[in-house]
Formats: sequence, structure tokens, C-alpha cells
Amino acid sequence: MNVFNMVRSKIPIEQVPDEELLFKVEQVSQTIKTYCNREDIPNELRFVHTNMVIDILTQEIKAKEPSNSMVAKSVKEGDVSVEFGTTTTASEQSTMIILANYTSQLNRFRKLRW
Repeated sequence: MNVFNMVRSKIPIEQVPDEELLFKVEQVSQTIKTYCNREDIPNELRFVHTNMVIDILTQEIKAKEPSNSMVAKSVKEGDVSVEFGTTTTASEQSTMIILANYTSQLNRFRKLRW
């Protein structure tokens, strides 16, 4: 089973269309290749790759919910005033943050460059 199918089995098509899912799989694939200095992704990293894609998509799905996107921007105590703003979207968040959670697993497959 490839990464796309494994992610599709975890995240329904109603939440993420196939085109967006394919884009995220390729984006994470390139991130892994760049970090590991490789031109391929070893089969042993298939589940790591899948989990990274799921983490990114889960963050984006949560960011789309209105309750998660509004934060208190400023609070004034006298005569009580609260100003709300939006957080940054998950698409603005770099995959490098997700990558940091998996570096210990990816380090085993890194190659040195000369």
C-alpha cells in the first residue's frame, strides 16, 4: 500500500480532496528527500511519511474550524473590551515544524554530502 492510499484510509475525501492530498504527499516527500540528502525514500520510512502527511492535514483541518481560528488579540479591563483576531493558517505553517517531530526517525536514513 502506498502513502497516498494509507493517508486516504485515515482521512475521508469529504475533508481533503484527492488533489490536495496528492500535493501534501509530494510536499512531504520532497521535504524528507531534502532533509535526508536522498533521491529516494526508503520503504522503511513509508509509515513516517504517512504520519507526517496526516499531521499536516490534521492541523489544517483544525485550523479551518471557526472556534480554532479566533484568538483574543487584545483585552482591556476598564469597561471590558476584547478584540478578536485570527491565527495564522496551517498552510502558512512550514513543514519544517512537522519535520522536527520526526528527525530522530529520519536521521537513521540521512546520507552525507561531500
